[in-house]
Amino acid sequence: MSQQTSMGSSKQDEPQTTAIAELERRSKWKIRWIAAVLATLTMLVVWKMASAHPYIDPDSPQYQALADGKPTMKPFAFRVLDPAAARLFADLTGRPTAQGFRIVALLSGWALLYGVLSSALEQGQDRWLVPLLILLPFWVRNFSNYFLPDLLHAALCMGYLALLGRRRWSWASAMLALMFLARESTILLAAITVLTLWWLAARRAALLQLAGTAAGIAASKIVARHAYANRHNINDTLYLIGKIPWNLSRNVFGLTLWTNTLRPVTPIRVWNLPHWIPMGGIHQIGYGAYDWSYQISTAVQLLTAFGLGSCIAVFLVWRTPLRKLLPAEKPWLCVAGIYGAVMFLLAPLLGSAKTRLFDYGWPLFLLYLPAIIPRIWRNWPIWVVSVLASLHLVAAWTEGVHTTLFHFDIIRTFAILIGCNLVAAFLLARVTSSQNKEPTCA
Repeated sequence: MSQQTSMGSSKQDEPQTTAIAELERRSKWKIRWIAAVLATLTMLVVWKMASAHPYIDPDSPQYQALADGKPTMKPFAFRVLDPAAARLFADLTGRPTAQGFRIVALLSGWALLYGVLSSALEQGQDRWLVPLLILLPFWVRNFSNYFLPDLLHAALCMGYLALLGRRRWSWASAMLALMFLARESTILLAAITVLTLWWLAARRAALLQLAGTAAGIAASKIVARHAYANRHNINDTLYLIGKIPWNLSRNVFGLTLWTNTLRPVTPIRVWNLPHWIPMGGIHQIGYGAYDWSYQISTAVQLLTAFGLGSCIAVFLVWRTPLRKLLPAEKPWLCVAGIYGAVMFLLAPLLGSAKTRLFDYGWPLFLLYLPAIIPRIWRNWPIWVVSVLASLHLVAAWTEGVHTTLFHFDIIRTFAILIGCNLVAAFLLARVTSSQNKEPTCA
């Protein structure tokens, strides 16, 4: 009798389970369509805004030369994927490669935004975060630099993280190898992923990413084998290492370093290097006069890159246990958070174009925080959320407004950003403090 009851119950459960699965499938398709529509409309607006304020980065001629089949110097020669895509567009359509770069950037921006919105919408709660993600100047800023490989690399990174989320380790490994042809800094993402997967997922998954890393490094070396040496004529690894003290000195300490191969300022002190040091064409080093404006500029770009994102990230780390910040069941989210945080913190050490270098931290602010915040901070007063959202947008757009519309001085910009972050810090301290005091239900 019990066996018949059990069989009858299982037959009744089957239609219910099928119905739930069907509803979930329809819900996912609905989310994807909404994300696709929002991404399309947003990128059309971005195209219009970027066309009204065109910008050509100083590095653009290097990528244009790659697309036109001309030799370039390292490290630009490693980044062949974006120029190759622009060249393919030009060959297929007969249009200039410059237009190919714009089309690749548009498609890359759409893919990245679609991935970001899909992730936010799939959370099923706090979807008010979606307009805050769309309204960031990040999209206009990065599309304006359409000759650079940043958007394409970000789109590939979005795809890579999605593959990690679905635990498609082999496909993720192949994507990782491809990313090395877009930007050689993929090595940092690879190192973080290997360590994270080894710790949270499976050793096989980590080893597959290690294989993809080796393939990517080998491929980038092959494509750049005929390239000119870097401007200092030194070893590629030494060149990348040497950028760290150079940029750290200027962006953080306000002192610009000088060499006989690169003379950004008039030096106030110069030293001759011993001949036995393998520094290529560098025979003299020195430094220029202290300039506080570099430090203010670094602070402004850090505070405005993702609005209140950096302030919120600090409070999350301060108030939340590590086990909640790095959920073991979602290794892809851990990779996004750690990689984004490291890239954001390293931005002042990587180059002089700090705004777009801070943008490299997008996985932390566009993927990780929107996924983690609803899991940790719940049931906040509407007025607090409204004030924080307003301050977030003000902080995000302050630097852009300062440079394009009103042209007020950088000190005033810095003061506005400090004010926004102080008010936000007060509200965050107050709400998170009261939330931590609330008794938890067993």
